[in-house]
Amino acid sequence: MDKRSPRPGTSAPPPRPSMPAWYPDFVEAVAAVIPADRTAGDERLLTYWSIGHEILRRQSQEGWVSRVVDHLSTDLRARFPDDKGLSARNLRHMRAFAEAWPHEAYARGPLARLPWHHHLVLLQKLDDLNLRLWYAKRAVEDGWTRATLTANIAGNLHRRR
Repeated sequence: MDKRSPRPGTSAPPPRPSMPAWYPDFVEAVAAVIPADRTAGDERLLTYWSIGHEILRRQSQEGWVSRVVDHLSTDLRARFPDDKGLSARNLRHMRAFAEAWPHEAYARGPLARLPWHHHLVLLQKLDDLNLRLWYAKRAVEDGWTRATLTANIAGNLHRRR
């Protein structure tokens, strides 16, 4: 049996639908914000915000279904195979991050010292920008772990201080 043919009882993946004419430019715009030296962790948050911002911008310009993000992930992972943060799920998180923190300044300064997973907790647990900012600042100042951040949000720490 040819190793490239599907196993009996399974089917080959569906063919990739054609993408809109603007899609290659979109991939290039997103790839352009990914630094050549992706080992610098202090720029990662700004990179994630920039990617999310570009996704938001294109989505509002072009309007699309979520499949575009799936294809974007596939194309970026092929271009940057060593970067583990380009899954479709993480790209959606980047979009939510840019939407939640509407100005680039939020991805710089003290908030940039918070690990990415802390920001995901803030996004998933808090809808209010001011509360997110309050908890983010406390997490930076007090060196909270992600578990501590989660517990303090669940316990409504902001109401007790």
